[in-house]
Formats: sequence, structure tokens, C-alpha cells
Amino acid sequence: MKSKLLPLLVLVGGAFGIFVGSFSPALTQILQPFGDVYIRLMEVVVLPYLVSSLLLGLGRLSPSIALTLFRKSWPVYLLLWGVTFAFLIVAASTVPLVGTATVVDFSSSLPNDRGSATSLVKLLVPDNFFEALSQNYIPSVVLIGVIFGIAIQHSVKPTPLLEILTIVRNACIRIWGWIVYLAPLGVCALFAESINSVSLTGFAALSIYIAVVMLSSLVLALWVFPMLLTVFLPLTYREVMSGLREAFMVAVVTSLSVAALPLIQKAAQQYAAKLSNDNGEEQQQREIIETSLSVSYPLAQIGNFFILVFLIYAAFYYYLPIERQQLLELPFVTLLSSIGSPTSSIGAVTFMADWLGLPTGTTNLYVETMAITRYGQVIASVSAFAFVTTAITFIFYGKVRFDPKALVLMLSVSAAAFSGIWALGSLGGTHVPLHSEISYRAASLPDYVQQLSNANLLPTKTEQTADAGNQDPKVGTAINTIDRIETTGVLKVGINPNVMPFAYVNNDGRLVGYDVEMMYRFSQSMNVDLEFVPYGWQSLAENLEQKKFDIAIGGLYITDDRLNSLTVSAPYFESPLALVVKRSRVEEFKSKAVIASNPDLTIAVFDDPVLIPLAKRSFPSAKLRVVENYSNLQDLKGVDAALWTREQARALAISLEGYSAVVPEDTASRFLFAYLMPPASPGLAAYFNYWMDLSRKAGVLKDMDSRWISPVDTEISN
Repeated sequence: MKSKLLPLLVLVGGAFGIFVGSFSPALTQILQPFGDVYIRLMEVVVLPYLVSSLLLGLGRLSPSIALTLFRKSWPVYLLLWGVTFAFLIVAASTVPLVGTATVVDFSSSLPNDRGSATSLVKLLVPDNFFEALSQNYIPSVVLIGVIFGIAIQHSVKPTPLLEILTIVRNACIRIWGWIVYLAPLGVCALFAESINSVSLTGFAALSIYIAVVMLSSLVLALWVFPMLLTVFLPLTYREVMSGLREAFMVAVVTSLSVAALPLIQKAAQQYAAKLSNDNGEEQQQREIIETSLSVSYPLAQIGNFFILVFLIYAAFYYYLPIERQQLLELPFVTLLSSIGSPTSSIGAVTFMADWLGLPTGTTNLYVETMAITRYGQVIASVSAFAFVTTAITFIFYGKVRFDPKALVLMLSVSAAAFSGIWALGSLGGTHVPLHSEISYRAASLPDYVQQLSNANLLPTKTEQTADAGNQDPKVGTAINTIDRIETTGVLKVGINPNVMPFAYVNNDGRLVGYDVEMMYRFSQSMNVDLEFVPYGWQSLAENLEQKKFDIAIGGLYITDDRLNSLTVSAPYFESPLALVVKRSRVEEFKSKAVIASNPDLTIAVFDDPVLIPLAKRSFPSAKLRVVENYSNLQDLKGVDAALWTREQARALAISLEGYSAVVPEDTASRFLFAYLMPPASPGLAAYFNYWMDLSRKAGVLKDMDSRWISPVDTEISN
């Protein structure tokens, strides 16, 4: 480091970023481009450095030396990877595995929760190297780099190609050195953006993951690998840590493991000074260290291996199962996918999430947590680089010894540390899946949306009863709905606050949900105040005909009766019919024919004028039990299933232990969701539909959908 003030400036920048992100959204928006520039500059030289390092590190060796170095190196890498994944599996076991999918969709024509599975072969063996580069397929790039590096070994040396690769590699390191000086501003912008934009529900749900990763990475970096060097090499723990102190510091303040490479090389040369004082051998030691370090950068980037832990946590967060075969393959795929720099792990998460069938939002979730975890990951990688480089150098010269006492001490402390981490991760808090009742109750409207209107809170039961028989004196059948809204300056919204995730009350007693947020935004577009008026399911149509409110929300479906008697908005969402059943009985609800074959079947259904007739038409042989709500479904004796929409059934199934939402394969019934308005309100409907179309094109509805309904895109496309 040329500037000793840089670490302090980075700390100040990070603290200021947290402050700005917490209290000044406007300033956060101003700083955001600087954070984007910082990240992009770090990423832009990753692949050039990776390719040049592999080709240079392997290509400049003679085949005989390369073979000797390989024989000496592979046990070190196997030990590194084995130890790392052993501890990561312990860390990943702190979150439960999802055994069965929450939504079991037997209808092949319907969209699934899960992404398409990309062929593992395509990720590993490319048919177009430049496509692999453009798609950031790191395993493919590394595999081809190794093959070409071995082929170059058989050319006459020194070749112009190796000279060019040396220039490219040094240029990459030089560019990273320049970017280091942007770290204070970059860290400030990134911290501000993370604090300002992070989903508190998602961040809280993954707070255990963040703690597990940070503690695990520190134990691996500061204890396990330094102590492993003392087990097999004539070094003390104090010597190892003293040599790596500056490398750790640089890696932390820059959040770049590559920035520590020169300091790791310096430390390794200090350790190797014990081997020999011969000048010729010292030169060879330097070449061995440089080659080992170059190869270790892509192969020993163990900080990236923590994406294995993240993906297990993400699978639970989205409440999706990982197949047993994929679980067995996960360490191997993680190893290949994690080769590269810390920032390249973002691309690794993207295609590994696709391979596992996790939602597209998985990458964004990783980026949110990476604002904190990247520092622990970088430290772990720096420690691994030093371990590999030093161990290979000593083994190459046969300077190895075994210290059983150091091994016992290392294992004892490591076991105690990871037992504590496991206890913290497993017992230190509640793992909350996305879109469960717990997460929904903890959710709230985004602050910038909540500030759009001073909406009245839900009236008390007494107020609801007193107001039920009175019509607003300003409302008359001759007055156009949109004119009344503009005259009074109030948008009256009818609401039934028992329809999660569309309209309900959260733990803070506030009305929240997809439809509630939609009304906040809509009232702001009309520049009017917002007022919520409660209604009952059986009286909804009558209330609208009496114009007790201007628009009704609450996960309402389009029906023929409503189209004929009311004004209905354009549909904004669609969902198939689903049944909430015990997981052990999923196959009994595979199709309507299978369901009809059970003469003693009882289905619970809401006291709803739409659901009850639909249940009778869809399952004529089943007995229906009308219930007020599904909150006590587990306690309803004699009930085999509960009828609802797919998304609402999913939220209920996640919240109930041992239940899944089943979509029968031959289900023709599909719910179209819309907003209802009083009869003869074409002006309001036209304005609302036009506004909603603009919001869809601007990405607002997609953002709302990911927040309230589904982690994947399920809105209707025009």
C-alpha cells in the first residue's frame, strides 16, 4: 500500500455509507453510480487476469517440471478443498433442508416455481470458448485455459505469447492497484445502496447465514489453514500470522483478494528463506512460488466456496427442495463454478441457481448479503493462497515434517469453534422462508410507498358496524365516480383484510399487501387521499352498487356475475386452482379423476360467493365444509384438503408444517384477479387500466410481484 491512510479512509467511507443509506435515500441515489463503477472496474479485468494467469503459470514450465510440480501440488489442493468443504457442510447443516416442494404442480401447462435446469455439461465443456467468456462461464474458461496451458508447455520457450501474457497479467494487477484508490468512495456507495435497498424481511431471514459465513470464514482463515502449515512444515503459528498480517489488512480494506497477491508472495519467500541460501536455488524458489501463486488464485479461491452455504440457505428461503443427486454433486459443481475472483462468484450463483432450479431473484439475494460476507470470503481466500503456495514450495524441496501435537490442537480448537457456529446457526434464531405467514406478517410497505398517503388505518369493529348502513351523503347515483373522487379529494377503497398476500394486517397493525400497495400508488397518481372501508364477502356486490367505496381490493376474482353487474378492471394476475393437502397424501390429488374416486373426501372452503360454487362444480362428489378461514386447518377433523388459489395456497402450505399446495393436472379453472368498481364507472376503470399499464411497462408491477406474491415473474403479460 502506498497510502497508509487508505484503510482508515475505507472505514470512514463505509461508516458514512451506512449513515447515508439509513437516512438519505436521495444522496444514496447520487452515490449509486460510483458503486456501480467500482464493481464494474473490479470485474472487467477478472477474466483477462484469470486466462493470462493460467496460460502463463502452466505454459512457461517445462513438461518435466510441470509434471513434478503437479505431483507435489495435487495433495495440497485436495487437502485444501477437503478441509474447506468439510467445514462448509457443517455450516450449511445449520439450516433445514426442504424435503418436498411447497407447490406440487401436476399440470405441465402451468408455470412452475422453479427455473429451467441448465445442463451441467454445457457449463463445464463449452463448444464456443468466446461464448463461455461472454456468458461468464468460469468453469469452462478454466478448463480450456488448463488445456491450452499444457499445450503451450511443449512449445519453444521463451515464446512471444508468454511475454504478451506476462504484460497482460501485470497490467491487470496494475489496474487493480489503481482501483484500490477508489475503495473509500466505492465502499461508501455500496454500503449506502445496500442499507437503503435491502429487503428487511429477506435480510433478517438470512441474518443467520451472514453470521455463519463470517464466523466460519474467520476460523478457516485465521486458524485452520495457518495451523495446518505448522502441522506439516517447520513453521510456527506466530511466524505464519506475522508474515500474512499485511496481506490480510490489504484484502479487507480493498475487498480484493488479488490485491494481496504481491504480499503473499513476499511472505512465502520469507518462509522459504529457511530452505536454502544458495543463489541459484533461491531463483528457482522464486519461480516455484510465482507459478504456484498464479495457479492458486483461480484454484484456491475458497471464499467463493461459501456459495454452497448460501444456496442451501436460499433453497430454504424460497422453500424449494434440492434433489438428492444435486446435493451429492453440489460440492463438485461449487468447486468448478467458484474458480475466479470474489466478484465472479455472482456469476457462479446465477448459473448454479439455474442448475438447481432456484428463482432468478437468488442472485439479487446473494448480492444483498455479499455487501457484508465478501470481507470474510476475501480473508479466507487470502489464507488459502498462502497455504497452497507455501506448502507446495516446501514439499517441492522435501522440507516436510509432521507435528501430531499441532494437529491435535488444530482439530480440537476447530471442532469447538464450528460446534459453536453450528449451535448459533441452528439454535440462535428462526429460519423464516419467503412468503410464509411469518414473513408476510413481518412485511411492510416500502417506506417510500408508505409516505405517499396518510391512509386511514382499518376502522375498529364498532366503527365498521356503525358505518355499515350509512351511505356517504356526497355519493349519488348521478355523480360520476371519478368526479366524486376529484371533488372530495379522497379515494375510498373497500377492503377485506384477511386475504394474504393481497390485503391483510401485519404485526405492526398496518394494512399491507399487493393490493394495498397498488392503492397507495394509484391514489398518489390521482393526487388524492386514501381511505380504507371494510366489507364482508357476502355484501361486497351490494356495497359497490350502493357506492360505499370507489374500488374494492382483496384478491378478487373475475366472474360472469361481476362482469354483468359491476365495473371490472383489466386483470393484473392469474392463478390456477390449488388444494392444500398433507404432503403424505399429495398423490391422492394428482387429478380430478383420482380425487373423484374417493367417495369420502371432504374439502374445506371459504365462506365466499365465488369459491363455494367453484368447489361444487370442480369437485361434485366431494363434501364441502364452509369455514371462516384456514388458520386452524390442521385442527379441522375430517377435512382432507382446503381450496384456494395457487399463490395463496402456497403461503398457507409453507406456514403449516407437513402441507403442500397441489395443482391437479387436469384443472381448467383459473382465477383472474382484478379490482372491482361500482356499476357504470367506465371513466375510473379506463384511467386505472391506463395507469396500471404504464406501471407494468415501468417495472413497478414486477417489483411488487417479487415482494408480495412470487419470487419469479407471474404477472400477466400483454
